[in-house]
Amino acid sequence: MTAAPPPAPARPRPQPIAAADALPALSDLPPERRAIQVVGSGENPVDADAARARGLVVVDLSDAWAPSVLEGASYRSVFTGLAADRSDGDGQPIAAGDRNYLELYGIPPALSVLRRRFLIDAQGACARAFDPDVLLAVDQIRTWGASTEQKELAKHRAREQRLRAARPDAGADDLQALAEGDGRTARDAKEHLRFEAERLAFAEAEKRLACEGLMDARKHKAGAYDTEMRTAMLDFQQKHAVMDQADIKQATLEALARQPLDNDFDALARALTERAIQAGGFIEDGSVGSSVSDPTYPTYLGADGARHRVPDLATAAREATMNALGIATPEDAVAFFRRHPRDDFRWLKVAVRLPPPPEYYSRAMDLSVEIDRGDVWYDFPFDAAGVRQPQPRERFPQLTLFVKWRGERVPLARWRTTVGGWRAEVASDGQEYYRYKGSDVGPRVWRHIVTAPVWIPPPSSPLGAMTKEKRVGGTYVRVTNYEETGPGFLSAYGMVAAIHEEMRRGPDGARFFDNGIRTHGSFDYPSLRGRFSHGCHRLYNQLAMRLFSFVLDHRRSRVTGPVAAGYRRAFWSRGEVFEMRLPTRGTYRELEPPIPVDVLEGRIKGTLTKPIAGYVPKPGVTYASRRLPTATDTPEDRAGGDAP
Repeated sequence: MTAAPPPAPARPRPQPIAAADALPALSDLPPERRAIQVVGSGENPVDADAARARGLVVVDLSDAWAPSVLEGASYRSVFTGLAADRSDGDGQPIAAGDRNYLELYGIPPALSVLRRRFLIDAQGACARAFDPDVLLAVDQIRTWGASTEQKELAKHRAREQRLRAARPDAGADDLQALAEGDGRTARDAKEHLRFEAERLAFAEAEKRLACEGLMDARKHKAGAYDTEMRTAMLDFQQKHAVMDQADIKQATLEALARQPLDNDFDALARALTERAIQAGGFIEDGSVGSSVSDPTYPTYLGADGARHRVPDLATAAREATMNALGIATPEDAVAFFRRHPRDDFRWLKVAVRLPPPPEYYSRAMDLSVEIDRGDVWYDFPFDAAGVRQPQPRERFPQLTLFVKWRGERVPLARWRTTVGGWRAEVASDGQEYYRYKGSDVGPRVWRHIVTAPVWIPPPSSPLGAMTKEKRVGGTYVRVTNYEETGPGFLSAYGMVAAIHEEMRRGPDGARFFDNGIRTHGSFDYPSLRGRFSHGCHRLYNQLAMRLFSFVLDHRRSRVTGPVAAGYRRAFWSRGEVFEMRLPTRGTYRELEPPIPVDVLEGRIKGTLTKPIAGYVPKPGVTYASRRLPTATDTPEDRAGGDAP
């Protein structure tokens, strides 16, 4: 019997808006002037300009919303099309019923998309279709490829037979009693019980994916982690912003065990967070400390002479926005979406009393950045026998944004990032070697922020990655692959990048040098959890856009326009001729003055204190020549363009 869904967690009811914030209801406003206010049990259309005049902030809920850093960039329309499930990364319409699920790639779903989820899930088709207790009884479900899975199942059946035979001699009434003993038999019993629990949880995961409409049970072999289920699991994880990448780990099990409306509610909260902090021009998200209640949490000196904690404005702005919409529960969200047909999301906005910005805010804030490289290993990661050597890191790279206020640096946000390390690279002789791809150490500046940046592939780029299959008119054709070059969310540089430039002062003034290093967004979200880059400092795409939207809102800048690339390359691939054209490098904005960036050396581990220059042969590879090719030292080559 399937268990009943657990009771919903208690949530506070929305607070009524202050009388001073209430505006008169006006029903004849044009869409561009219209916002909403929830008053009591009703919802009124109000004048957005009047709301702003009263000190309220108008938060954009429409499908036209995009981070402000994309303003003026041609990619903005692609972003909004992807968010609303209207089009793909090339701007072409997607097939009816297809979904993009791009939140992990920095594109949160539009509210019209969330509306569809809420209204479908409110019908309750999934409410009792699975047993959450069985899903939460294990901490992971191990999965394998088809052949290995059959071997593991055979081992499990053989182990079960051995344990049945062992029970009488051990005087055990059941396998649980057998598992409570010592020795190999007890270990086998524990493993058997664990495996059984995982198989039960696997069956509940199958039900969960099917009832959510992500998996066609007719195409799936029950009990097998086949292509149909693996694809459905990845869709589920991307839909609900779980980073397990088709592995069924704890975070995935917890999401599977939650009711669909609860997952929808979390997605709505995340989407509203980005819109609310964008509207408020905020960036503080509580990331500068472990907890605002921690006595070591960063503070700043106020005009009143007292120390004040750096606020978590992201949470406060989200809560204020949800309160203004009268949404405290999934059921409230269902009611909200039922009030608003899909067409409302062409214009929908809400008037919100957001928390006031801290006193250190201004139109031109004195910002700076520090990037701590954490623990750094220059040693080659293989020994003479080709065995990989452990290079543990206790301290990982992190980027901190500061504002200078009353003579001190106040941290506003601190996020995990990446630095360079040992990477494989194709050399001029066409063979692959290892090379240390370093991150510049010392003072640099952000002088240019590039929206929708384009990565220029070097001549050594393998041709196989320069084409892709795409469905056009119902059939699949091979086309030039612009995903990696960009502009786009799958670009090697993400959707926004800042160039690290070295500033040198001379008799003719300051001169700037680009060493090929960037701080940029990344679609490769696992790289933020411990991996290395080609030298650049990666951020989640949504954090990169949040960061540089904030910088442009609080720093003087000017648009210098799309910078020409003029890249054109014809190439032959699998019997066809293709052409790649990259007319621009992206839309450049120049900061006035530049933002100082200090890249710290970090803690050097191992025996080497400086990186090895040039190429190092890969263990186990036989090369055509013992002479190593010369490693070029252009900015693009040093950073490798930071291609994944």
